Amino acid sequence: MIEFTIISAIKCNSLMALKINGMVKMTYRIIALFFMLVFYGIYFTKMMLQKKKGIVTDQIAKGKSRDKGYYIELTMKIATYLAPLAEVISIVLGTVGFPLMFRIIGMYFAFVGDIVFFTSVYTMRDSWRAGVAEDDKEKRNLVTIGIYNYSRNPAFLGFDLVYIGILLMFFNPVLLVISVFAMVMLHLQILREEKFLEKTYGSEYTQYKGRTSRYAGVGRPTPSKILMYIYFVLTIWSVLYYFTCLAYGGGLTLSWVWLWLIIAAFSALRVFMLKRRIDGREKKKLPAAVKWGYRIAFTVFLTYFAITEVKIIRAMSARPKEDLDYIIVLGAGLKGTEPSNQYKARIRKAAEYLDENENTKIIASGGQGSDEEISEAECAKRKLIDQYGIDENRIILEEKSTDTEENLRYSLEIIGDPTISTGIVTNGFHELRAMSIAKREGYKNVSSVPAKTLFPCGIHYVVREFFGMTEFYLKEICYSQR
Repeated sequence: MIEFTIISAIKCNSLMALKINGMVKMTYRIIALFFMLVFYGIYFTKMMLQKKKGIVTDQIAKGKSRDKGYYIELTMKIATYLAPLAEVISIVLGTVGFPLMFRIIGMYFAFVGDIVFFTSVYTMRDSWRAGVAEDDKEKRNLVTIGIYNYSRNPAFLGFDLVYIGILLMFFNPVLLVISVFAMVMLHLQILREEKFLEKTYGSEYTQYKGRTSRYAGVGRPTPSKILMYIYFVLTIWSVLYYFTCLAYGGGLTLSWVWLWLIIAAFSALRVFMLKRRIDGREKKKLPAAVKWGYRIAFTVFLTYFAITEVKIIRAMSARPKEDLDYIIVLGAGLKGTEPSNQYKARIRKAAEYLDENENTKIIASGGQGSDEEISEAECAKRKLIDQYGIDENRIILEEKSTDTEENLRYSLEIIGDPTISTGIVTNGFHELRAMSIAKREGYKNVSSVPAKTLFPCGIHYVVREFFGMTEFYLKEICYSQR
């Protein structure tokens, strides 16, 4: 009867997981199709609006002469028809060749691609043409304002970004080949258009070409420009990742989620300052001492940040020792009686370890929060028994703790002997701090049993953990001075 109950519970959870997974896949399909609809909606809407004004927008492969340029445009046209067709088929089939984080980054690319394309078409106004307009007798001014200050070919850049975005979201070899083929043909078209523009506008275009990059950038790279580009990308990333964390991490309840807005604001400020310096528009220069003080302090901070993050990431991949006497699963919040996603990963890892090491006992550690219906320890016990079939006699509850320090302190009191082999089950990003605290609390034979760090919020957790480790180091300094 007990075995039947366990099997039924496992089947029920599996069916629920499949249902949720199906809903998630459908969501990504809808998002990808939306990005495509917006992109091509902009394209064809602009063509229709210009057609009403008597402007022939589509000039692709419309020349009378069958020269090399004609066949480049014709091939490009075929490629740009094949690409969206392959994208739609890939989306409908739901091909997934990369982990979740690649899908998220793919959405970023497609989103930015839509914005870049819309901005380029809007800025170009009625001067926009698709293809080299050799037979267009209407005199048009060279557009170098707005987004064209930073890219000579923002519309093509928009195409490439959307291609890359959909490819990352629904990767498969066929889509890869067709997307690369389309981007190569677009590049060849750019080279052809550059020759036409040089011939048409002469020195005006040559000067423009010297100060604005083909795809993105302002002229030849310099240290200040490279730094500005890095900060610009960081600004875009931080804003988009902030909303990603809100969507995947439980909204504003996700601790420290505001950190990404601070990073975005700081990066945007640095872009503004560097752009003014590059343009020679700095009204008031900072004293050299202030500049060098900032540079030294920032370099020290980045070095410390990098070293700490390397330690955190290394701890994530630690291999747990076999046949430990005890493992301690640290609590991580409940929603009523159900564990948070991070806590689910910890419980799952604990169950896997207990299944592989039959003599190991587990201490489920975690008290009951004000918004929780049961203790975190009790929640872990229920899941281990009902969902994973773990023997109740192997589970010990510690229900007083409210943080990691208390988790480990009270669990050691239960174990009694600090030399007994013990493993700490927590999410990978948290292992370094948990192990550091355990050693401070007196554990003599402790090792990591890292659970999965869930993405896309995993990046947030890893960055946030830097501040957790900084707090730990500061406490260590305070303790040593007592």
